[in-house]
Amino acid sequence: MISRLGKIFNLIEYYSLIIALAVMVAVIFAQVVMRYVFNNSLSWSEEFARYLFVWFSWMGVSAGVKDNDHLKVDILAASLEKRGLVKSKEILNLIVFSIWLITTLIVAYYGIQIVQIQMRLNVVTPAMRLPVWIGYLSVPAFSGVVGIRLIVKMVESVKVLLSDKSNRLPVDKNEVKT
Repeated sequence: MISRLGKIFNLIEYYSLIIALAVMVAVIFAQVVMRYVFNNSLSWSEEFARYLFVWFSWMGVSAGVKDNDHLKVDILAASLEKRGLVKSKEILNLIVFSIWLITTLIVAYYGIQIVQIQMRLNVVTPAMRLPVWIGYLSVPAFSGVVGIRLIVKMVESVKVLLSDKSNRLPVDKNEVKT
């Protein structure tokens, strides 16, 4: 059941990213045409594209976690492996995911506070007159999603560590298998 819900969420996220990008490009293109062809601009387009880009970016972070597409520096991992200080890449993954999860929880916490402040102040955007907190809501919302995805990754790493000894990295040249 949870796996099925995860797949449904992944599809919703995937198609939302595609739609958000298409809408953003269309709105910006319309703004350029209006400005340079008709010498008149859309008052709301830049603001709308900016807020949509913020949501798109945070949604992209979540999709990147799911697909392991985030940039990471492997120099430390390679150095630790070479010296025999780390026996499994999954241990490094657990360390990285733990630090990332802590950072994500901090971002979510302060994101919630910012949204609450914006709601209390009832601030609205200048062009579209939308509540500003709607734009800021992307931070805690997708920080929560990223946090869930990181926990899933951590559980997967623990399962690999507990079940598969073949994941252990060679400590010296004699242990290298071909």
